[in-house]
Parts: sequence; structure tokens; C-alpha cells
Amino acid sequence: MHNGGRVGILVQARMGSTRLPGKALVPICGKPLLQRLCNRMALCRRAREVIVATSGQSQDDVIEECCVLWGVKVFRGPERDLTARLLGAADAFGLSEFVRVTGDNPLTDPEGLDALITELMEQQRGNGIRPVLVHNMHRDGHPYGAGAEAASRSVLEYCDRHLTDPHGREYFAAYAKKHSEFHCVELHSAADIQRPNYFLTVDHEEDLRLIRRIYESVPGGDHMRLKDVIRFLDANPRLAQYNAHLHQPFPT
Repeated sequence: MHNGGRVGILVQARMGSTRLPGKALVPICGKPLLQRLCNRMALCRRAREVIVATSGQSQDDVIEECCVLWGVKVFRGPERDLTARLLGAADAFGLSEFVRVTGDNPLTDPEGLDALITELMEQQRGNGIRPVLVHNMHRDGHPYGAGAEAASRSVLEYCDRHLTDPHGREYFAAYAKKHSEFHCVELHSAADIQRPNYFLTVDHEEDLRLIRRIYESVPGGDHMRLKDVIRFLDANPRLAQYNAHLHQPFPT
């Protein structure tokens, strides 16, 4: 295990998408989705840097070009092997801990990431040798699309050694949450954040329309607070459920 406490945010993003191709760079009120997400992630106080982890495929050249233009660090690795891609990014930037963020969630909460990192450090001090993963992606956590996972680098190292099937390596975090080799913690969010029936991801055209409406209506731009987003959706219940039929809620 690597020590030193260097924490980075790894944003996984690529242009390929079966339901909404090119969504990483789709415009939201004048800025590409990925740029808005990176701007929000830069507000996180407990992470050293934000790194976009994309693939080495030619279709993702544009992501690297945009990151360079925005001043965002980028790493390129295997398209389908997410475990290897994120571990490669952690290697390249000397990360001992990381937060995994998906590139289709522009309203990921930077305050929530700080809370995850704080809890991760506490759990690592008292846990011993098991790899640690902390997340708020559950019914008592953040709304779908606003949460993330923070983990020790050893989570990736273990999965890289032991996971052989492509599906498992793509969904290494789901594997970690189900197996006793890891110490996994569900971090609960404040009651005014918990909205398990709100969906703030971008996977369909309806999702994109909802996110654009939020950016048009909630002040603050990329600095808007999740509490204000939720307050707006609570006041507009029909809008809040506009895309709910397209998504599976967190399991009970």
C-alpha cells in the first residue's frame, strides 16, 4: 500500500455511449458537461487534484484536447478495463487514495466528496489492513448522480490482481461492496440531502433537459450547492420526477 495521503478525484469519462453518444461534451447552458463537472470537483477542499481518466481510443482524443484547454489533468488507459485505467491514473499521479466520479454526473456534490474523504481517512486509521471504500450512493445517501465513492488505492490493487472477467473489472466498486475482503462503509447524508427518488445523472435526453433546467433556474452556476438544487426540485415536484421512469432507484 502507498502512503503519503495524496488524494485525487478520478473522473471517468469517454465519448462512447449507447444511449446518449458524446454526452461528455454535450453543452449545458454554454459549457460542456465535463467542464462543468471538473469545475465543481475543483471546489473539493480535501483532494489534491482533479484528473480525467479517459480511454486511449481515437474517439476520446477530443476529451484530452478539451482537458488541456481547460487546464485539467488527463490520463488515458484501456477503454473497457476501468480497474486498469483508474489504477494507471493513480500510478501516474502518485495517489494513495482516490474519489471515483463518473463523467455523466455534472451535479456531483463537492461538499459530499469532502465528507467521504474525511470518513475514508478515519476508517483507514482504525481498520487495519483491509482495503477501504466509503460511499454515499444508497437510499440514505445522496441523490442518484450526486454521490461518489472514496477508496484507498489498495482497492484497485486488489481488484487488479483478483478480478479477471471484463464485467467485474468494469464494476470493481460493486464487487468491493459485496465482498468481505474489503471494509466498505455507507456514509449517510443529511436529511435535507436524502432524495432517493431524484435522478441527477445524464444518460438520456430527458436527463439532459432536466439538468439544463436546473442550471437555468438555480443560481450559482458550477458553484451551485446541492441543497439549493434539491430545494428547487422540491418546489417543482413534477419536474423532479420528469426522468424518474427511466432509472432504477437505489435498492431498499
